[in-house]
Amino acid sequence: MPKIVDHDERRRELAQAALTVIGRSGLEAATIRAVAEESGWSTGVLKHYYVDKDALLRATLREMERANMARFDAAQQQPTAFDAIAAIVAGILAADSAEARLWIAFTARASTDPEIADLMRHAIDVWVTRWAALVRRGQSDGSIRGDLDAEQVAGEIHALVNGLRLRDQFRPRPGNPVLLEHLRTR
Repeated sequence: MPKIVDHDERRRELAQAALTVIGRSGLEAATIRAVAEESGWSTGVLKHYYVDKDALLRATLREMERANMARFDAAQQQPTAFDAIAAIVAGILAADSAEARLWIAFTARASTDPEIADLMRHAIDVWVTRWAALVRRGQSDGSIRGDLDAEQVAGEIHALVNGLRLRDQFRPRPGNPVLLEHLRTR
């Protein structure tokens, strides 16, 4: 009887291996051979799922965003939207330096790779939309000031988090940013 393979799961597994390689050694180190070795599969298996390194990198970026969205979704259980925002920010900033290296590597790649740039723009749009929804929820639940423009605040939260992630890669500082407190109702 033939073995049943979950192809979506295999693709995620290979993308996770690429995330590990990139987080440990950088984007350039994510060769087909290195990712195959990390995953425990042959280069032939990898090439069956991804025609080239670029296709693998696009899938890897999508996998990274899927994991980030899971963090975002988990924080939705917080009692207020302000608490959810603080939890998401804390989770992102508490992530290991490999995750920050991944984000930095893909940001740099996006400056020269139009397909990665499109994926990054889409990810930013999704994040800002989700941040804005949380700000509006916070305005409704009374945990965030009602006089703020939700879309503007969402863009600024996104920029703040990414800037702090970059800073923390080189000069780590524990704790949540003080600026978040300006969102809170008094």
